[in-house]
Parts: sequence; structure tokens; C-alpha cells
Amino acid sequence: MGFAVTPLGGCAIGVGAIFGSFIKALSFSPDLEDALFTQALLGFALIETFMVITVGVVGLIYSF
Repeated sequence: MGFAVTPLGGCAIGVGAIFGSFIKALSFSPDLEDALFTQALLGFALIETFMVITVGVVGLIYSF
């Protein structure tokens, strides 16, 4: 089962990259905090949706 949940590690790396980039962008232009935060949350939601789908597919594979 370990190999099947490998994409979850990619999701964790993606979330780290998104919020790392958010902090970097915020340091360059603090006046755009609201817009940057909205974009960061949207990216986070998309990655977490991929994670939930991955867990569902792995559950379906291992149920049969």
C-alpha cells in the first residue's frame, strides 16, 4: 500500500511550495496580501482535492 499513496508525498511538497511562494511574494509586495492569500488558498484547495481523490482511488483499488 505504500507505493499507492506515494502521490500524497507530492501533495505535501506542493502545499509547502505554495505557502513558501506565498511568503516570498508577500515579502516583496505586502500591499497585495489579500489577493495573494486568496490565490494561495485556491492552490491549496486544488492540491487537497487531488489528495482526497487519490485516497479514494487507493481505497477502491485495495477494496477489490
